[in-house]
Amino acid sequence: MLTQAAKEFSFELKKVTSVEEVTKYTNACFVYRVNCLTSRGKKILYLKQSDGYVKRNRRIRVDPERVIIEGEKLRLLESLLGKEIVPMVLYIDLQNYILVMDDIQGKKKILVEEFDKHKVYPQLAEKFGIFFGTLHGKTYNTPLAFDGADWQKRIHGIWRDWVMFGAKKLVAKEVISKFTNQSDKAKKAFIWGDPVHRNIFVSKYNFSVLDFDFAIHHDPAFDNGIFLAHWVIKLLEGNEQVVRDCRYFIKYFNKAYIETMRSFGISAQEIEGIIRRITVWTGVYMVSRTDGRSGSYYKNQPRLEAKIRETGLALITRSENKTADWYTDILTK
Repeated sequence: MLTQAAKEFSFELKKVTSVEEVTKYTNACFVYRVNCLTSRGKKILYLKQSDGYVKRNRRIRVDPERVIIEGEKLRLLESLLGKEIVPMVLYIDLQNYILVMDDIQGKKKILVEEFDKHKVYPQLAEKFGIFFGTLHGKTYNTPLAFDGADWQKRIHGIWRDWVMFGAKKLVAKEVISKFTNQSDKAKKAFIWGDPVHRNIFVSKYNFSVLDFDFAIHHDPAFDNGIFLAHWVIKLLEGNEQVVRDCRYFIKYFNKAYIETMRSFGISAQEIEGIIRRITVWTGVYMVSRTDGRSGSYYKNQPRLEAKIRETGLALITRSENKTADWYTDILTK
């Protein structure tokens, strides 16, 4: 397959020196790291393939075309955001449902592993805010792309079944229905859809991102709510320096996001609506971490688990909670 693909590369593929499956943080599709010798020296390529089922659970069937659609999304995102942030698609194998992509990680570290070391990268707050503001601002209220495909239609169902599972279990039905209706009726932008820290690579001054399988036209608040939830959860751990860094990140991310959205002509009223919904989506995601369909990610940390659940529920229901109140105030004022 690579021999055929290499005909479309902008460099000469001389030799494949090794191939290994990437198993860490890859749940749905098969991903392979390919070390090569090329006319530009040593190079790393990544192959991503869907076999029509979820890798971690073969009983869950999915349309393998999802990989082809992701390749087209990545090409759109490259045109919107540049080559340094998202993977460059070098080849799309339409018959075998394989993407060939350039290495976007380089020497950067995976953010989820940096969080485990209490490194939350406050210095990147504004750059992340500009990134999301550019993605959402450039595509805000534009014609839908890719959404006619069966996989794209299924994404909404996955959100309802998985992301909303805990909130539906613990919050009154009318509260959830009112919020989801507001979010569904909001003006749409092209969103990442899976902005979690295992999909982010960071260095001291830069970052890059991957996995746009769930990218779709939807409420931009969904992206920011899930993304910022990671910093809200981290500050709940209580480490004094980490709390300061997380608060700094949230504040200046939000400031940069608002300024970037304004630069694309998004009205103050529309931005205010997005920000209000961000707080609720953050709560929804937090509850999905403690009471989701897959169980709790914090069952071995019962005190932290309780804090995350309580804060998440307070954000959804607008009830009193110290962290939820601070977060809402810093985003909306």
